[in-house]
Amino acid sequence: MLKPLKTLVRFTRQDRNLVLRAATTLVVSWVRLRVQGIEELRAWAARPGNGTVAAKRLAWAVMKVSRRVPGTTCLSEALALQHLLSESGHRSELIIGVNISHGRFSAHAWLLFDGEILIGGDSVENYKLLAAWSTYGACRAPDSNKRGRRELSGSV
Repeated sequence: MLKPLKTLVRFTRQDRNLVLRAATTLVVSWVRLRVQGIEELRAWAARPGNGTVAAKRLAWAVMKVSRRVPGTTCLSEALALQHLLSESGHRSELIIGVNISHGRFSAHAWLLFDGEILIGGDSVENYKLLAAWSTYGACRAPDSNKRGRRELSGSV
């Protein structure tokens, strides 16, 4: 318990505030995933703001705290990061993919910013696109082969 606190104390005040903001947003996203419908989640994640934090700094903060917050999932991480990015005026796309391997179903979420995967980039090539939530438009159907996105065709 003391190690995370010692690490937090060593951060600059700006980084400490960013990490605490990311932790709060991660917990809020976890709760919202359990109590809200998809439209409310999408609206919250895409709520615009006028922040100025760089996208990679926000991703760093979410990844830093996600290891310490119990119950964190790839979806809660991606949702939290999408919300933080939107608050800082950045557009992004949350991707949800599915896979069946060795008879087992799995799903994974990751977040794209300017065509780059900021969070959840582990083995995304194994997943087929199920849904994509962008902060610059309505939920889109699987129709793109951009990096991090795969067209859903046939069975999974």
